[in-house]
Amino acid sequence: MTFDTLDLRWESWDGEEDTVLILVNGTPLVELVRRWEDVAAQTTGERSLAGSYAGLPARFAAEIQTAWLGGSGGRVTLLGCECGEPGCWPLLARIEMDGQAVRWLDFQQPYRAQKETDPLNPNRPPTPFWSYEGFGPFVFERAAYTRAVRSLTRASTDS
Repeated sequence: MTFDTLDLRWESWDGEEDTVLILVNGTPLVELVRRWEDVAAQTTGERSLAGSYAGLPARFAAEIQTAWLGGSGGRVTLLGCECGEPGCWPLLARIEMDGQAVRWLDFQQPYRAQKETDPLNPNRPPTPFWSYEGFGPFVFERAAYTRAVRSLTRASTDS
């Protein structure tokens, strides 16, 4: 099996808090997502929103490690909003682990997820839906993945 590569590092911003830079196969995850979302965002007239993410802030280093190594099967935040608040405009994915591999799959932008009609307001137009079907999965060798995620804790103390 061929594995994807994951490189995680702290990205410094002048006068701002460090954020996690995620590189998948050498390309920033933000860029991979921007390319994917651009098609849906053009269709819905929201092109400026495509890829509007930033790495998670360093103050969440412990939470990142717990969530990304937990393998709970639920969706976790990989990228947050450009404003610095992870819950504002997050990119979510499910993380699955087995003895050999870690998979990032089932991506979602919760504010562009398919929603049912609001029974209290049926005339309200639905929020535009962005599909991530076909984006990923990214499959990492488990030992390398674990080292990458754990390196964030050590690096965050240097910032």
